[in-house]
Amino acid sequence: MNHNRIFPFFALCLALCAMIISCKGKTESPEEAVLTDTILVEDTLVSDSIPQEELIIPPKKADELFDDFAFAFMKNPNFQKERINFPLPHIVDNERQHIERKAWTFDKMYSSDEVYTLIFDNIKEEEMAKDTTLKSVTVEEIDIETRRTKAYRFKRIDGEWRLTTLEEKDLGESENSEFYSFYQRFATDSLYQRTHITDPLPFSTYDDDIFEVVDGVISADQFLDFAPKLPKQRITNILYGQAFRNSKFRILSIRALSSGMESNMQFRKNKEGEWMLTRLEN
Repeated sequence: MNHNRIFPFFALCLALCAMIISCKGKTESPEEAVLTDTILVEDTLVSDSIPQEELIIPPKKADELFDDFAFAFMKNPNFQKERINFPLPHIVDNERQHIERKAWTFDKMYSSDEVYTLIFDNIKEEEMAKDTTLKSVTVEEIDIETRRTKAYRFKRIDGEWRLTTLEEKDLGESENSEFYSFYQRFATDSLYQRTHITDPLPFSTYDDDIFEVVDGVISADQFLDFAPKLPKQRITNILYGQAFRNSKFRILSIRALSSGMESNMQFRKNKEGEWMLTRLEN
């Protein structure tokens, strides 16, 4: 037996054992401990210790459609802060202020509500949400009780949607204030509501049994049996470009973020200049 060959092999084994013992006794650094608890989501490492809402990673094409961007903006605190132009102009009753980055608090906007609303003044405008060439969008939140509005003004800058201005003012100063005031009463005053519904009311709904849209009519007294729950404290409106100038027609779309629920209510001014509900679609 060649003893000269055995000794180097034995020494190598001892060295390997020492390395294994050393690794077992090593304490993980904070960074290494975090990496062991991470998951990979769209090529981004996310720690299991991060709150659930921060695990929502914006899709790579989130900036193409504003609605995709808005969902990430309302759900991801870190993403939200990175997409705000600080110091953010904050205009309150025409007085200009600014919000510094360190003073900003996470704003869930309308994602904290059960439903959100959209308002259009013609049917074609509903397609504007799918327009990938939009350069600016305003999200309005209307507090029905206090009659105040808050407008989040977004612009697409270098291909990225960014919040550039936050404005608060009285409801009466909004370009759609007349319809907002009508809706406030329609949603909260049952007698007023009943007298502002066309009778009979054209109605359509999707029939899950035959997989088709069914058209028909219901009486004004049946409206509450088929209507969605109307928001009574706050509504929203996403302005993709709607102008509402001298239009006597409105579509109020009530939608849920957490499900596919959608209901559309069509309103039209009558000869007396009063808004009337003229169609309900579920």
